Amino acid sequence: MDDNEDDCNEIINEDYYMYDENDLGNNIEPSTNEIDFLEESEIIKEREKIIEEAIEKLFLGRDDAILAMIYLEWQENKIESWYDNVDENKYKSGIELSPKTKNKLKKEGIESNGKNCLVCFEEKNDDFFSLNCGHQFCPECWTEYLNEKIKSPLSALQAKCPQNGCTCIVYEKIYRKFLKDNQSLSKLDKAIYKNYINRNKDIRQCPNEKCKYYAKSSIHSYSQEINCPCGTSYCFQCLKESHRPCTCELIDKFIGLNRNTSLDDYDKRWIEANTKECPHCHQKIQKNQGCNYMLCDKRAGGCGKAFCYVCETDWAKHSQDHFNCNKYTEAIKRKEANAKKAQKELDLEIKKYERYDFYYPRYMNNKQSVEVCKTTFKKSLEEKVQLLNFIHELPTIETKFIFDALETIINAKRTLKNTYIFGYYMKDSINKKLFEHSQGILEFTTENLHQQLLEQNLNHYIELEKSYFLKYFPEFKGNINQKIIAINKYRNSLLEEIENKYIDDLDNKIINLKFN
Repeated sequence: MDDNEDDCNEIINEDYYMYDENDLGNNIEPSTNEIDFLEESEIIKEREKIIEEAIEKLFLGRDDAILAMIYLEWQENKIESWYDNVDENKYKSGIELSPKTKNKLKKEGIESNGKNCLVCFEEKNDDFFSLNCGHQFCPECWTEYLNEKIKSPLSALQAKCPQNGCTCIVYEKIYRKFLKDNQSLSKLDKAIYKNYINRNKDIRQCPNEKCKYYAKSSIHSYSQEINCPCGTSYCFQCLKESHRPCTCELIDKFIGLNRNTSLDDYDKRWIEANTKECPHCHQKIQKNQGCNYMLCDKRAGGCGKAFCYVCETDWAKHSQDHFNCNKYTEAIKRKEANAKKAQKELDLEIKKYERYDFYYPRYMNNKQSVEVCKTTFKKSLEEKVQLLNFIHELPTIETKFIFDALETIINAKRTLKNTYIFGYYMKDSINKKLFEHSQGILEFTTENLHQQLLEQNLNHYIELEKSYFLKYFPEFKGNINQKIIAINKYRNSLLEEIENKYIDDLDNKIINLKFN
């Protein structure tokens, strides 16, 4: 056993394994405490609540308040900023036309409150309707226009006045005024809903297609982890699988390095640093004997001519009269400088590959382990637990701790996977040693719990006689629960250390490295 395992055992045997059954429900991540989970009906209520607040604080009618909040991205904390420049905000939100736009339309001969529909030129009557811009259109033209706009739910509530060049936005109520069929009204409801969740930076839909929940958070940290009630863990920013403590950018960079790595790159660098070109045919040649006489071998694709390996001149001219090998000429200086540069680039390339070759397999190992735990291992546990419950007549609640343990393992391995990315980009410092110590403890205890849940252990309890089962199973359950609590403490502690202490230890030189 190495020193790290000794350290792990020393900590594991302390009060981390003293637990209360009530602690088992407290496995929610700190970041999740700032999250509200809403269903679609609650989303609509939230929207209505914000509209009412905007009406009250901005002294606007409902239609204008909706346009104002769309412009403010449905952010309640931005409502007060409306008063920084009320007129300008009205123009930008599409409530009114700016003087500049009015003048432009006037120059084009477009007048407000005209006597005819600006599309079909029908003479104006009491059924005509216009937005605040005053551009008049007949009911038939409005209906045709809005039927076309409602086909795109994502942009329908940002549709502008039918008049080309006008910037006023079509009110929500205008759609209801002219579109009467159920299909169009259903599309409108969808458009209203989509507009709210897509423009609101505080709301994200769970990426699990079968999930009904939306996460709402006003605090957007650089790697905010959402633990949805459906069991999905995802990043609030990119909606991909949670990658806390790494940023979306760091994850993409690390994965991108693997896509760009190639042995061909390394081989090219090595050839550049360890061979010379034949001056006749430019074939790459490596010296493998002591003599400076080099023959460009035809069998290896060469030209069959000879040259001096030192000064790289034709061997036929390499006579006493033309001997320059001992003279430090400008040409030699340039060649030596190029050779040193090539060797330096090769050394850097080797270091990049060596570092990446250490971290990437460990990242992938945990990634694959998470996938196995979610699929085959979970299925195996379900089968064993079902048999355990049946044979020993246990209520489901008595074996719930096994699936709590599985969830703990999945969360820990996902975190470990991402900490190997973070470790790759860290500077070599005392903080990195502390980071690796905490990472090692989490990995050790997670593997320990994983081992205890293996099939043979559950088979052992399935096969026990009733009296022995009643004696030893509670001890097994208590031991698993202790490890669940310990691992969650280790995991949360490691994440907090990274986010509060080690975030400034990222090495920009490594972050900016690219594999050519």
